Amino acid sequence: MLLSALFAVLPVIGAWAAPTIAARAAPTDADVLNYALTLEHLEANFYAQALAKFDDKAFAAAGYPNWVRGRISQIAQHEASHVKLLTTALTAAKVAPAQKCEYAFPLGDVKSFVGFATYLENIGVSAYAGANQYISDPLYSTVAATILSVEARHQGFLSGPVNYSNDWTGPYDTPLSLDMVYTLAAQVITKCPSTNPALPVQAFAPLTVGGAPVFAANAGQTISLTFDASKYDTKGKPLRAAIFNGLGSQLLDLVNNQITIPASIQGFSYVVITTAEDVTKVDSTNIVAGPAEVNTIFGDKASNPGFGNPYGA
Repeated sequence: MLLSALFAVLPVIGAWAAPTIAARAAPTDADVLNYALTLEHLEANFYAQALAKFDDKAFAAAGYPNWVRGRISQIAQHEASHVKLLTTALTAAKVAPAQKCEYAFPLGDVKSFVGFATYLENIGVSAYAGANQYISDPLYSTVAATILSVEARHQGFLSGPVNYSNDWTGPYDTPLSLDMVYTLAAQVITKCPSTNPALPVQAFAPLTVGGAPVFAANAGQTISLTFDASKYDTKGKPLRAAIFNGLGSQLLDLVNNQITIPASIQGFSYVVITTAEDVTKVDSTNIVAGPAEVNTIFGDKASNPGFGNPYGA
């Protein structure tokens, strides 16, 4: 395959190992569109709820310039447009479109909202990057690519100008499997309509880093992971952590539920707990928990007064 040939020549961290869906039929275009629609409903409702709760005065009191809420309002409009477009495409294809679910978003204050928005937008980028391989219709693939690039612009805006952090991760974003993305989304979904089409996904046990779904760390830092593997039969195999960063991946030793972030990592990474003995074998049959997101911040602290953890962890 052309894709395999491309990855063979890319300079990656460790071996290339896209998280895969194991022992399952490949998703159809309709499956992928409804999967994307489920995520877009989540994003659209997240922004709608937050903007209804936090007005201009709330943003100002939190220390944000007066233009931040206005641009976030534009992001909300983008997400609502994505919902409308995907719903229209599925309806035209005579496929029942997913309806919005019920959610429990972290909206305690403006800063927690902005931090979670940054996290959510990065997941959106990884979701489209990972799912595009399953789309066979060139038109759908093009539309997905245009949504992906907009999600990346959202993430860059929230990370950089708003949070004073790194606007990008590295030369490549990180594609995630459908299961891994859905695991992250499921943590804020409380209930979905029974009429929604079944998605070709499964959710793993949640994984948190430092008590949060996303954590800002330094390369070389040792961090603590929290998860519950009690419902997973490890068959006596030791647990390890796999970290995915851009088009690279590494298997890390898990000692007392702690890992050390490799010195070569920068930007947004995703960590899962697995029983796999080889990073190229990590898939949905051996993931125990996760992913959790780690942002290895890079740049010049001296020239960046807001440099730090935008997620409040």
